[in-house]
Amino acid sequence: MNRVAVGIPGALFCMLFLVGACAMGCIHQEPHNDSRLNVAVTVLPQAEIAREIGGERVCVTVVVPPGVEPHTYEPATSQLLELSRSDMYLRIGPGLLPFEDNLLERVRELNPKIQIVDTSAGVLLIHGDDPWAGDDSVDPDHHGTDPHIWLAPSNLRIMAANIEAGLSMADPSHREEYARGKDSYLAKVNTTDAAIKAMFSEMEGRSFIVYHPAWGYFAREYNLEQVAVEDGGTEPGIRHLTTLVEFAREKGLMVVFADPQHSTRESGVIAEEINGAVVLLDPLAPDVLENIRDVAAEIARSYRSASRGVAP
Repeated sequence: MNRVAVGIPGALFCMLFLVGACAMGCIHQEPHNDSRLNVAVTVLPQAEIAREIGGERVCVTVVVPPGVEPHTYEPATSQLLELSRSDMYLRIGPGLLPFEDNLLERVRELNPKIQIVDTSAGVLLIHGDDPWAGDDSVDPDHHGTDPHIWLAPSNLRIMAANIEAGLSMADPSHREEYARGKDSYLAKVNTTDAAIKAMFSEMEGRSFIVYHPAWGYFAREYNLEQVAVEDGGTEPGIRHLTTLVEFAREKGLMVVFADPQHSTRESGVIAEEINGAVVLLDPLAPDVLENIRDVAAEIARSYRSASRGVAP
């Protein structure tokens, strides 16, 4: 019994309606006719934060197109040249995505004046030896560190502060606008956080199975345990799949969470063995706050279904 749930509508919406804005649309405009800051970000979730804080003062460009796996993304030379025209680049963080590190080295060579903002500065990162991460929770392509920092409210608060500081430094005459934008966004973050905490009331310590371990920060935030189908960043072997099936049966889990950027084949194998379901959660959905709230609802629903012994 397989089904698809969270994250797809947002991804399709962006693909069908916002492709121009997500793929270099801002930078294609004539800079002389636009007083806004041209701000580049690596992935779609960052764009929401930048737009919430920057408002009409920023024009945001997303490097990685919708539906594309960022861990292996390779920007074309034409995209690199376009990015070099940006006023600011909001990076996820040094060492978190190898392609981002390489990209920014080349962008700096073309535009030494571009302002680079590390949105992860101050975030407590999950490393391979972090007890919350476990052996299976970090892809070695991430340099041993989980890059999905935007999937937890506490991290979003830090990212928002970093982005506000960067925008204010680049455009000090509109500092107060950026401060108001940040405060407004933080109020939304707090509302979302409170709603998720209410969903997980009395569910602390529970486990959930995912294919790709993108939800480590989310799990840490709400005292949950993420268990990955991926085996050390690679496709799982028979032994690992067998272990996960046994784990799911022991814990009474009936859902395997996959994502649109990876195959659902192995997740489907486990779901079939436990008479459960495959549900999609998209870590790269553009509407971050709505997405993590929906993800929380799906995980909480999976726990309630497990208690009744039926797949959702």
